[in-house]
Amino acid sequence: MKKFVKKILIFIYHIMARILPLSMNKVMFMSNMGRNYSGNTRAIYEDMLKDARFDKKKKIWAFNGEYFDMVKKYGESLLPKGCKAVRYGGLKYYFHMATSGIWIFDTRQEPYLVKRKGALYFMTWHGTQLKKLGLDMIQFNMAGENRDRDEYAQSFIKESAKWDYLIVQNDYSEAISAGAFGFKNTVLKIGYPRTDKLVREGLGKDKGIIGTDMANEAGQDKKERAYFPGKKKILVYAPTWRDDEYLGNGFYKVPSRPDFVKLEKALGDEYTIVLKLHYLVRINKGDIPQSVIDSGFVRICGNEIDINDLYLESDGVITDYSSLIFDYSVLERPIFFFCYDLENYRDILRGFYTDFEQLAPGPISLDEDELIRDIKDNFEGRSTECLDKIRAFKKEHNKYDDGHVSERALDVIAKHLGL
Repeated sequence: MKKFVKKILIFIYHIMARILPLSMNKVMFMSNMGRNYSGNTRAIYEDMLKDARFDKKKKIWAFNGEYFDMVKKYGESLLPKGCKAVRYGGLKYYFHMATSGIWIFDTRQEPYLVKRKGALYFMTWHGTQLKKLGLDMIQFNMAGENRDRDEYAQSFIKESAKWDYLIVQNDYSEAISAGAFGFKNTVLKIGYPRTDKLVREGLGKDKGIIGTDMANEAGQDKKERAYFPGKKKILVYAPTWRDDEYLGNGFYKVPSRPDFVKLEKALGDEYTIVLKLHYLVRINKGDIPQSVIDSGFVRICGNEIDINDLYLESDGVITDYSSLIFDYSVLERPIFFFCYDLENYRDILRGFYTDFEQLAPGPISLDEDELIRDIKDNFEGRSTECLDKIRAFKKEHNKYDDGHVSERALDVIAKHLGL
C-alpha cells in the first residue's frame, strides 16, 4: 500500500512540476534526506535568516517521519522560531519540491525529482571524501543499493548533472569531487559552512587545547556544559557504517566493537563516552551493553543534538574512517582512531583516496588495549602525537574554514539570483 501511495504522489508531483509556476522566492532545505536539522545546509540556512538579501525568500525544511514528529512535539527547541517544516514524502513536500526555485541539499536525492528550467540546485555535500564513493568505488558492497556498480555510478552522474554548484572543503577534496561524482558544473572551494560555528564558538581556534588539563588551558568551566555537566572528560565516539552490514530499510548495523565494558573498567572513572552514530546506522536493543548505559559511561545521542554541539562540549573524538576528522580538526582537540577492521575496510570493503595511516591526524589503534593506551597517554601528558598531527592536518585541510564560509556560499547564491 505504501508503495502504491508513493507512486500516486510521484505522479501528482510530476504534474505539478509541469503546470504550476516556479517560485524563485521559495527555498527548500534538507539535510541527510530529511533525517535531521544539521550540517552545511543548516549553517547556510541560519546565516540566510540574518541576511537581508534573502528576507523575502520563503524558507522550508523537509524532514522525514521520525524527525518531523520530533519537530511537531518539541518545536522551537529543535528549530529556529518561524522555521516552516514539511513531512518528507507527503503531498506538501511534493508541492514545495515542484514549485521551489532554489534547492539547498547535502545528499543525493531520489532520481524522479525534476530540476526545472531556471531553478537553482546548490549542493553542499555532507563530508570531505576520505573513503571512496560514487564513480571511484571499485568494489561495490552496499546492500542497500539494489543495483550493480554501473547502475550506481550512472545514478551519481544523472544526479550531479542537476547540481549548479558543489561546495568542497579544501584542495584535497577539489581534486577528488569532480571525478567521484561525474560533476561538470561549478565547484566552490570555499570551506564547509558547518565549521563556522566551531570556529566562532570553539575554544581551540587560536590555541591548541590538547594536554593534561584541557579545561584549564582553554578557560572552560566543565559546569557550563549544556548537555554533559560534570568534571569527567567527554569523548564523542562517532564511527562510520560498514557497507556489508545492512539491516534493511536503508539502515546499517552498529559496528560490533569496541568492547564498552572493557573500556569502562579502564576509563570509567575519568571519562564519559557519547555515542553519536552515522545517520544511516540504526541502533537496536542489545547493540550496546545495558550495564554501560545504566552506569552513565556511555551516553547515546540521537538526532536531537547536532554533532557540532557535541564537538564543542567534547574533549576529544574517537572515530574510525569518518570524514568528521576534516571538521573536528578546526578545534585542535585530539582524535583517536579505533580501526579494528582496517585491512578489510581498506583492501576489500571500501578503500581510501589516500594513505589513511599517513593522513590520520591522531593515533590508530587496532584493539581496545591500544585505544585505552592512546587515550591515557594523551590526557596524562605522556604523548604529544595528537597535538602535533592535528595542527599539521589543520594547516593543510582547514585553511578555508575561517568562520565565514556560509557568507561566501550566500554571496554565490545571491549573485546567481541577481540579488
